[in-house]
Amino acid sequence: MHYSNVTPRVARGLVASAVVVCLFGSARAVHAQDAPGDSRQLQRVQGLTDQLRATLDIAELVQVTIVPVNHLLMSVEPVEHGLGGGFQLKVEEEFLRGLSDAELLAAVAHELGHVWIFTHHPFLQTEQLANDIAMRFVSRDALAQLYERVWSRRGTKGDLVRFLGPQPRAGLAADDADRP
Repeated sequence: MHYSNVTPRVARGLVASAVVVCLFGSARAVHAQDAPGDSRQLQRVQGLTDQLRATLDIAELVQVTIVPVNHLLMSVEPVEHGLGGGFQLKVEEEFLRGLSDAELLAAVAHELGHVWIFTHHPFLQTEQLANDIAMRFVSRDALAQLYERVWSRRGTKGDLVRFLGPQPRAGLAADDADRP
């Protein structure tokens, strides 16, 4: 399929299904006026999101919303209505409270990896590609730690190589790890 033959609406639908970012649970957002702690958390995540978005040269707005329940814990999806569209980054309240600064950076970098891919190559959405973008800002180890937290929370175990690629060999630069 040619990219030029796809309408933005179809592309959004494909991305939404490809990264399985659908809204589950309550849609009640935590707004800045709800509580001082919630406001600080929202500002923390939105500030980090804005910084990374600017660094990745993503022109589209990414609005952070803290929700009581997100079965994906943190997800991003295109916004089809409202002023200018953009994207919405939904963060589960309890999950956010448990993240260290390094884990939050890794999680936001990963989600913005999906946004970057969507805005540049909408048919290439994979977790590993989003992590490749995220590794411009965070280490593979930081992402591995984040995946361990997610899997622990869900009571599951995944394959880090599938999501992050092979571990670079000791003594090699990350860019040289794939070369023989």
